[in-house]
Amino acid sequence: MAHSKPVKLDVSGAADDPDRSAVKSLRKALAVLNVVANADHPLTVANVAINAGIARPTAYRFVQTFVAAGYLTQDPADARLSVGYAVLPLASSLLDRNRMRVAALPHLESLAQQTGERANLGVLYRDRVMYVAGVEKPALPTIYSRFGKSAPAHCSSLGKAILAFQPEAEVRALLSRKPLVAFTSTTITGQEAFTKELADTRARGYAVDRAEHALGSCCVAAPIFDANSRPIGAIGVSGRDLEPLIKHEELVRHTAEVISHHLL
Repeated sequence: MAHSKPVKLDVSGAADDPDRSAVKSLRKALAVLNVVANADHPLTVANVAINAGIARPTAYRFVQTFVAAGYLTQDPADARLSVGYAVLPLASSLLDRNRMRVAALPHLESLAQQTGERANLGVLYRDRVMYVAGVEKPALPTIYSRFGKSAPAHCSSLGKAILAFQPEAEVRALLSRKPLVAFTSTTITGQEAFTKELADTRARGYAVDRAEHALGSCCVAAPIFDANSRPIGAIGVSGRDLEPLIKHEELVRHTAEVISHHLL
Protein backbone atom coordinates (compact mmCIF):
# COMPACT_ATOMS: atom_id res chain seq x y z
CA MET A 1 0.00 0.00 0.00
CA ALA A 2 1.46 3.29 -1.05
CA HIS A 3 1.83 5.96 1.58
CA SER A 4 1.22 9.55 0.63
CA LYS A 5 3.94 12.02 1.49
CA PRO A 6 3.17 14.44 4.33
CA VAL A 7 2.10 17.85 3.14
CA LYS A 8 3.68 20.89 4.79
CA LEU A 9 0.94 23.41 5.46
CA ASP A 10 1.52 27.15 5.15
CA VAL A 11 -0.11 28.28 8.36
CA SER A 12 0.76 31.90 7.69
CA GLY A 13 -1.62 32.08 4.77
CA ALA A 14 0.74 34.46 3.00
CA ALA A 15 1.21 32.21 -0.05
CA ASP A 16 -2.48 32.14 -0.94
CA ASP A 17 -3.46 35.58 0.33
CA PRO A 18 -3.34 37.95 -2.66
CA ASP A 19 -4.31 40.95 -0.53
CA ARG A 20 -1.34 40.44 1.79
CA SER A 21 0.98 40.02 -1.20
CA ALA A 22 -0.37 43.21 -2.77
CA VAL A 23 0.16 45.17 0.43
CA LYS A 24 3.73 43.88 0.67
CA SER A 25 4.41 44.97 -2.92
CA LEU A 26 2.86 48.37 -2.26
CA ARG A 27 5.10 48.90 0.75
CA LYS A 28 8.16 48.11 -1.37
CA ALA A 29 6.99 50.50 -4.07
CA LEU A 30 6.43 53.30 -1.56
CA ALA A 31 9.87 52.59 -0.07
CA VAL A 32 11.38 53.17 -3.53
CA LEU A 33 9.55 56.47 -3.90
CA ASN A 34 10.54 57.63 -0.41
CA VAL A 35 14.20 56.72 -0.93
CA VAL A 36 14.38 58.88 -4.06
CA ALA A 37 12.43 61.72 -2.42
CA ASN A 38 14.66 61.82 0.67
CA ALA A 39 17.97 61.63 -1.19
CA ASP A 40 20.23 64.68 -1.34
CA HIS A 41 21.11 63.95 -4.97
CA PRO A 42 19.79 61.83 -7.87
CA LEU A 43 20.23 58.07 -7.34
CA THR A 44 20.95 55.06 -9.51
CA VAL A 45 18.61 52.08 -9.47
CA ALA A 46 21.29 50.19 -7.55
CA ASN A 47 21.34 52.94 -4.90
CA VAL A 48 17.58 52.78 -4.63
CA ALA A 49 17.59 49.00 -4.23
CA ILE A 50 20.18 49.11 -1.46
CA ASN A 51 18.52 51.95 0.46
CA ALA A 52 15.05 50.46 0.10
CA GLY A 53 16.28 47.01 1.14
CA ILE A 54 14.93 45.21 -1.92
CA ALA A 55 16.38 43.24 -4.83
CA ARG A 56 17.66 45.23 -7.80
CA PRO A 57 15.27 43.60 -10.34
CA THR A 58 12.35 44.46 -8.05
CA ALA A 59 13.57 48.03 -7.67
CA TYR A 60 13.97 48.29 -11.45
CA ARG A 61 10.36 47.23 -12.05
CA PHE A 62 9.00 49.73 -9.53
CA VAL A 63 11.23 52.49 -10.91
CA GLN A 64 10.02 51.92 -14.45
CA THR A 65 6.40 52.01 -13.29
CA PHE A 66 6.93 55.28 -11.40
CA VAL A 67 8.82 56.84 -14.33
CA ALA A 68 6.02 55.89 -16.74
CA ALA A 69 3.46 57.44 -14.37
CA GLY A 70 5.52 60.61 -13.87
CA TYR A 71 6.19 60.16 -10.15
CA LEU A 72 9.89 59.69 -10.86
CA THR A 73 12.03 61.11 -13.65
CA GLN A 74 15.17 59.49 -15.06
CA ASP A 75 18.04 61.49 -16.52
CA PRO A 76 18.63 60.25 -20.08
CA ALA A 77 22.37 60.89 -19.74
CA ASP A 78 23.17 58.83 -16.63
CA ALA A 79 19.83 57.15 -15.76
CA ARG A 80 19.82 58.67 -12.29
CA LEU A 81 16.47 59.17 -10.61
CA SER A 82 14.71 62.21 -9.16
CA VAL A 83 11.17 62.95 -8.06
CA GLY A 84 8.81 63.65 -10.97
CA TYR A 85 6.21 66.35 -11.50
CA ALA A 86 3.29 63.98 -10.89
CA VAL A 87 3.77 64.40 -7.13
CA LEU A 88 3.04 68.14 -7.30
CA PRO A 89 -0.77 67.89 -7.58
CA LEU A 90 -0.78 65.64 -4.50
CA ALA A 91 1.38 68.04 -2.48
CA SER A 92 -0.56 71.05 -3.72
CA SER A 93 -3.86 69.48 -2.72
CA LEU A 94 -2.59 68.82 0.80
CA LEU A 95 -1.08 72.27 1.28
CA ASP A 96 -4.01 74.18 -0.19
CA ARG A 97 -6.54 72.33 1.97
CA ASN A 98 -4.64 72.46 5.26
CA ARG A 99 -6.61 74.97 7.36
CA MET A 100 -3.75 75.73 9.71
CA ARG A 101 -1.33 76.45 6.87
CA VAL A 102 -3.82 78.64 5.01
CA ALA A 103 -4.58 80.59 8.20
CA ALA A 104 -0.89 80.97 9.06
CA LEU A 105 0.53 82.17 5.72
CA PRO A 106 -0.20 85.90 6.09
CA HIS A 107 1.00 85.81 9.70
CA LEU A 108 4.23 84.10 8.66
CA GLU A 109 4.84 86.97 6.26
CA SER A 110 4.11 89.54 8.97
CA LEU A 111 6.29 87.75 11.52
CA ALA A 112 9.25 87.69 9.14
CA GLN A 113 8.81 91.40 8.35
CA GLN A 114 8.52 92.46 11.99
CA THR A 115 11.43 90.38 13.30
CA GLY A 116 13.72 90.55 10.29
CA GLU A 117 14.19 86.79 10.62
CA ARG A 118 13.00 83.68 8.82
CA ALA A 119 9.55 82.47 9.93
CA ASN A 120 8.63 78.77 9.90
CA LEU A 121 5.49 76.68 10.31
CA GLY A 122 5.71 73.00 11.20
CA VAL A 123 3.70 69.98 12.27
CA LEU A 124 4.64 66.78 14.07
CA TYR A 125 4.73 63.84 11.66
CA ARG A 126 6.12 60.42 12.58
CA ASP A 127 8.13 61.78 15.50
CA ARG A 128 9.70 64.49 13.35
CA VAL A 129 8.87 68.10 12.63
CA MET A 130 7.78 68.57 9.04
CA TYR A 131 7.90 72.09 7.64
CA VAL A 132 4.71 73.00 5.80
CA ALA A 133 5.50 76.68 5.17
CA GLY A 134 8.30 79.19 5.53
CA VAL A 135 8.97 82.84 4.70
CA GLU A 136 12.55 83.97 4.30
CA LYS A 137 13.96 86.95 6.18
CA PRO A 138 13.25 90.32 4.50
CA ALA A 139 16.87 90.76 3.44
CA LEU A 140 16.44 87.75 1.15
CA PRO A 141 13.84 87.06 -1.56
CA THR A 142 10.44 86.31 0.00
CA ILE A 143 9.55 82.71 -0.80
CA TYR A 144 7.36 80.07 0.77
CA SER A 145 9.81 77.25 1.06
CA ARG A 146 10.98 74.14 2.92
CA PHE A 147 7.80 72.23 2.07
CA GLY A 148 8.26 68.65 3.19
CA LYS A 149 11.64 69.13 4.85
CA SER A 150 11.86 67.63 8.32
CA ALA A 151 13.96 67.68 11.48
CA PRO A 152 14.06 65.56 14.64
CA ALA A 153 11.42 66.82 17.06
CA HIS A 154 13.65 66.63 20.13
CA CYS A 155 16.20 69.14 18.86
CA SER A 156 14.00 71.72 17.14
CA SER A 157 12.01 74.46 18.82
CA LEU A 158 8.97 73.71 16.65
CA GLY A 159 9.03 70.09 17.82
CA LYS A 160 9.53 70.96 21.47
CA ALA A 161 6.75 73.56 21.33
CA ILE A 162 4.32 70.87 20.16
CA LEU A 163 5.56 68.07 22.42
CA ALA A 164 5.45 70.26 25.53
CA PHE A 165 1.66 70.46 25.33
CA GLN A 166 0.94 66.90 24.29
CA PRO A 167 -0.37 64.31 26.78
CA GLU A 168 2.45 62.85 28.88
CA ALA A 169 1.68 59.33 27.62
CA GLU A 170 2.25 60.39 24.00
CA VAL A 171 5.59 61.97 24.88
CA ARG A 172 6.69 58.84 26.76
CA ALA A 173 5.70 56.72 23.77
CA LEU A 174 7.81 58.88 21.46
CA LEU A 175 10.81 58.66 23.78
CA SER A 176 10.48 54.87 23.91
CA ARG A 177 10.48 54.49 20.12
CA LYS A 178 13.89 55.96 19.41
CA PRO A 179 16.88 57.42 21.28
CA LEU A 180 17.50 61.16 21.49
CA VAL A 181 20.39 61.40 19.04
CA ALA A 182 22.99 64.15 19.43
CA PHE A 183 23.60 66.38 16.41
CA THR A 184 25.62 69.12 18.15
CA SER A 185 27.15 69.62 21.58
CA THR A 186 23.96 71.33 22.79
CA THR A 187 21.51 68.59 21.77
CA ILE A 188 19.55 67.25 24.75
CA THR A 189 19.95 63.47 24.77
CA GLY A 190 18.89 62.46 28.30
CA GLN A 191 15.22 61.65 28.82
CA GLU A 192 15.12 63.28 32.24
CA ALA A 193 16.73 66.45 30.91
CA PHE A 194 14.39 66.46 27.93
CA THR A 195 11.33 66.04 30.16
CA LYS A 196 12.51 69.05 32.17
CA GLU A 197 13.01 71.00 28.92
CA LEU A 198 9.38 70.35 27.98
CA ALA A 199 8.21 71.44 31.46
CA ASP A 200 10.21 74.68 31.11
CA THR A 201 8.68 75.21 27.67
CA ARG A 202 5.16 74.86 29.06
CA ALA A 203 5.94 77.28 31.89
CA ARG A 204 7.23 80.07 29.64
CA GLY A 205 4.92 79.37 26.69
CA TYR A 206 7.59 79.05 24.02
CA ALA A 207 10.40 76.67 23.05
CA VAL A 208 14.00 77.38 22.12
CA ASP A 209 16.51 75.64 19.89
CA ARG A 210 20.04 76.43 21.06
CA ALA A 211 21.72 75.28 17.83
CA GLU A 212 20.73 71.75 18.86
CA HIS A 213 20.19 70.37 15.36
CA ALA A 214 22.67 72.41 13.32
CA LEU A 215 25.49 74.73 14.31
CA GLY A 216 24.68 78.37 13.68
CA SER A 217 20.94 77.75 13.53
CA CYS A 218 18.77 78.76 16.51
CA CYS A 219 15.02 79.15 16.80
CA VAL A 220 12.20 80.31 19.07
CA ALA A 221 8.74 78.80 18.57
CA ALA A 222 5.27 78.69 20.10
CA PRO A 223 2.49 76.10 19.70
CA ILE A 224 -0.69 76.41 17.66
CA PHE A 225 -3.82 74.79 19.11
CA ASP A 226 -7.02 73.51 17.50
CA ALA A 227 -10.56 74.07 18.78
CA ASN A 228 -10.07 71.24 21.30
CA SER A 229 -6.89 72.82 22.73
CA ARG A 230 -4.68 70.16 21.18
CA PRO A 231 -1.27 71.26 19.84
CA ILE A 232 -1.41 70.70 16.08
CA GLY A 233 1.57 72.73 14.96
CA ALA A 234 4.01 75.47 15.84
CA ILE A 235 5.29 78.72 14.40
CA GLY A 236 8.72 80.20 15.01
CA VAL A 237 11.54 82.43 13.90
CA SER A 238 15.08 81.24 13.23
CA GLY A 239 18.49 82.83 12.91
CA ARG A 240 22.15 82.41 13.72
CA ASP A 241 22.02 83.71 17.30
CA LEU A 242 19.50 82.88 20.02
CA GLU A 243 19.63 86.14 22.03
CA PRO A 244 18.03 88.41 19.39
CA LEU A 245 15.40 85.74 18.69
CA ILE A 246 14.31 85.55 22.33
CA LYS A 247 13.54 89.28 22.21
CA HIS A 248 10.75 88.35 19.78
CA GLU A 249 9.23 85.59 21.94
CA GLU A 250 6.17 87.66 22.89
CA LEU A 251 5.42 88.40 19.23
CA VAL A 252 5.91 84.73 18.32
CA ARG A 253 3.50 83.63 21.08
CA HIS A 254 0.95 86.28 20.08
CA THR A 255 1.15 85.18 16.43
CA ALA A 256 0.57 81.55 17.44
CA GLU A 257 -2.45 82.63 19.51
CA VAL A 258 -3.91 84.58 16.59
CA ILE A 259 -3.56 81.57 14.26
CA SER A 260 -5.11 79.32 16.90
CA HIS A 261 -8.05 81.73 17.16
CA HIS A 262 -8.65 81.46 13.41
CA LEU A 263 -8.99 77.68 13.81
CA LEU A 264 -11.79 77.85 16.39
